[in-house]
Amino acid sequence: MKELDYQNKAVRNLTDKLIYQIKDNPGRRCIVFEAPTGSGKTVMTCRTLAGLSEAMRDRGYDGCCDCAFIWIAPRDLHIQSYNKLKNIFSDTNRLVTRVFGDIDPTEGIKGGEILFVNWESVNRKKNLIVRDRENSVGLYEIVRRSRNAGLPIVVIIDEEQMF
Repeated sequence: MKELDYQNKAVRNLTDKLIYQIKDNPGRRCIVFEAPTGSGKTVMTCRTLAGLSEAMRDRGYDGCCDCAFIWIAPRDLHIQSYNKLKNIFSDTNRLVTRVFGDIDPTEGIKGGEILFVNWESVNRKKNLIVRDRENSVGLYEIVRRSRNAGLPIVVIIDEEQMF
């Protein structure tokens, strides 16, 4: 019970901080969420993103009624996180999990979507996922299209200490 109380408090605090960053402190900002291995960081982050998305829809901030998310992780951790969050959201549809091939490049990331990306596929300009090609657009263009649609984008860097 004590662990659940801790997680609920952590989720509320993270959600409040994210709302503040988006509403009152626009631009690039960083929130560090650090906890021991096995403490439930992925689940708490998942709940925080859902809470943020709901708050944006319910209250609307500066004309924004939702936000998009990009989850970046090293090695195959992005797939592990994708599967975990896909399972969590499969019943509620609060947020939609996507991998790069699922995104419609003409629209970008939509509100309420989490795009899971592998760090090694985006850390250099020569990587295919980053650069625009003749018959497809890269991640930067997809992000630009989402921003042009008025969506704030929250980037989650999982295992940031490894970068």
